[in-house]
Amino acid sequence: MSNKIIINCKEATQICDKNQYCEATTFDKIRLSIHNFLCEKCHLYSEQNNLMTKLFKANIKSIKHDHLCAEEKEKLKRVLEKKTKI
Repeated sequence: MSNKIIINCKEATQICDKNQYCEATTFDKIRLSIHNFLCEKCHLYSEQNNLMTKLFKANIKSIKHDHLCAEEKEKLKRVLEKKTKI
């Protein structure tokens, strides 16, 4: 990626995903903020990405094994649907 300030939607989603894992640089975060200010769809993607990250982190702490059982999946699905309703 070049050092340009204005980025396209593909670059914005890549930076958003990097940011989720704390791998985005400060310059990347600035570029993402500018793009999200101008692009409503990417702004919504970033919000949903952040919400899902928070939900998964909050719910994964209580799980003692490395996969979700059907009950845990349903619980997470209900929480996610509740949080994303408009």
